Amino acid sequence: MSDLDARVAAALGADAAPERDALFRLDVLARIERTRFRRRILRTTAIALVAAMLVAVNAQTIDTWIAADAWHGWIVGAAALVAMLVLSGMPIASTPGVRAVVKVFGHWFAR
Repeated sequence: MSDLDARVAAALGADAAPERDALFRLDVLARIERTRFRRRILRTTAIALVAAMLVAVNAQTIDTWIAADAWHGWIVGAAALVAMLVLSGMPIASTPGVRAVVKVFGHWFAR
């Protein structure tokens, strides 16, 4: 290795993080998580805005449909509950009751 190569290698290695730098790892993980969080917030906000616009445009139709039959109100309520759970980002699959139901359905569909 020539003197120039040694100086270039030393210059490149001067700013490198140590091999086992815990703070560097934590900073990288925090940066990655912040990016994921921002993406999730943007996606949730966009979905919520689109859903709100759809409901606002179709409010009179939805009101007429609910007034036609009492069961329609329950359907709209269930859909609103599911939408709130999905938009909140709640990890539904980690809830014990949901895991049991998913396991049962998994056995049914695996056959």
